[in-house]
Amino acid sequence: MTQANGRRTETTQVRLLRIQAETLIRCRELQARAASPLIFALSTALKLLCIDVPNELNHDELVVVADSQKTRRRIAGVRCVYWSYPTRLVHLEGITCVAPDTTWLMYARRSRLESLVFLGDAFMRRDSDQRWMTLRDFRNSCHATHEQIRKAKRRMPAGTVNSRRAMVLMRENTDSVRESELRLMLLSYGLPMPQVNPHVDIRNDTGQANVGRRRRFFLDLAYSECKVAVEYDGKQHASNWEEDVRRRTLLEDAGWLCVNVTWNDMRSDVERRALAVSVASRLERRSGRKHAVTGPIPLRRLASRLLRIDKEADDSMTEKADAHG
Repeated sequence: MTQANGRRTETTQVRLLRIQAETLIRCRELQARAASPLIFALSTALKLLCIDVPNELNHDELVVVADSQKTRRRIAGVRCVYWSYPTRLVHLEGITCVAPDTTWLMYARRSRLESLVFLGDAFMRRDSDQRWMTLRDFRNSCHATHEQIRKAKRRMPAGTVNSRRAMVLMRENTDSVRESELRLMLLSYGLPMPQVNPHVDIRNDTGQANVGRRRRFFLDLAYSECKVAVEYDGKQHASNWEEDVRRRTLLEDAGWLCVNVTWNDMRSDVERRALAVSVASRLERRSGRKHAVTGPIPLRRLASRLLRIDKEADDSMTEKADAHG
């Protein structure tokens, strides 16, 4: 627990463990009443696996999955969803649930693109205790599932195109949904893709203690070539005010330009545009190049553009390989 404005605030890890314990109890009680084994899915599976569930996808009801319409359960207070495609499972203390990558494909059928990106990012957190896989492993797993469906000559599940768009926008090493939201917002206003939580080692040359010692900081988002950092200040920072001030001083002494973002900067189009302009001006100051703030560009269009760029890069590499072959 941390102290924020006189209140005890749960860390993300403590909150996820508490939710997992509460969900396990509910699932065991339901399994004890059921005549046959249950497979828990969607938000229930995510809570069992200690995954940070985006608000839009977070539902209190328990969810189970059936692989055919005939086996769908009708249990009071429980939602049963239908999924007949390849399914990876995780077994946890006597309870079975759907694995993260399959859960994500199930959500792709009906969820907004933004929520899919937030959820995908949550599988690949910087914190090793919350990290399930790398982006490469995630893409390979989803691709393998799609290949199985093609070989079986079945129709692809709804949301397949949406899942491809989401994967090109996802990034590893985030710490929170707010960081993911901030990254997508900067992209939507035409700014380049920032690095996610890169580390910087800075020499402490001020103060009496630890002079000359190098300190490592992780930046929420950064344009390292321009030394511009964009950081989200959430509730957890309220209890670390002095350390945050010290951290920013050391970063600025090392030549970094820092943009600190709060929830108020993300509330409306006016505030978000102003924030994008602030970041763009710092990039221009450092690079000498104009960074026009446009949009906001819809995420769907932005993802399609990135997919085209990736395809052109792949085609170019193939042509070079053929030429050397």
